[in-house]
Amino acid sequence: MNRIEALYSDLSRLGRETEMMDTVITMLADDLLESTTADGHSRQVVISRVVDGGFELADLIGQKLNLPATDDDQTDDVRARYRRCHLAFTAAAAQLAKLPEDTVFDYRGLQLTPGDIVPQRIGEIVIAHDSLGTAWTIEEADPDSALDALETLIRRLTIAEEAPALVLDSTEGDHWAIGDNGQAVSGDREDLVQWLAWGYPGELESDRELPTLPTLPRWT
Repeated sequence: MNRIEALYSDLSRLGRETEMMDTVITMLADDLLESTTADGHSRQVVISRVVDGGFELADLIGQKLNLPATDDDQTDDVRARYRRCHLAFTAAAAQLAKLPEDTVFDYRGLQLTPGDIVPQRIGEIVIAHDSLGTAWTIEEADPDSALDALETLIRRLTIAEEAPALVLDSTEGDHWAIGDNGQAVSGDREDLVQWLAWGYPGELESDRELPTLPTLPRWT
């Protein structure tokens, strides 16, 4: 099964990951929205960024299918915008199967196919949720969602300047080669995400010191 054939199961999984993050941000008091996250910005900024990404992806799909533009009232509370962007994104993404599989979306430097769009969005939600520093951690994400988060970061790494050559292997059996003759790094998906996103090595294994990673372009 290719990714566009998995569209509806991916959308269902996106719904679960989005709902878990919605529960967290609903409970955050306004002052906690200004607390610093793993990437050094406030929670408010991280949530706003992932909201912007959802609306942008929805509009990119809409442009390919001649759908009406999404309605994003940026004066609204970020919690309300978060919920509205999810509705806008899922309404647009549900129609991705109408597009040829080789359609290309230019999304902030990434070249995505229709089958990449929902996994990309799942990855963004999981990474943003993990960065908030609440009781929720990436270990609570669906295993396939952790894989989407990892692949989202790898997409960004492959277009980043001065990215090191790497051979990444997860304990779950995933394999990626970035560049030629790369340094081998292995560990579980969650630890690989933590390292690529925030530089936290966790229990990763390598035959030498882990390389310095470039600052990745934002995932949203």
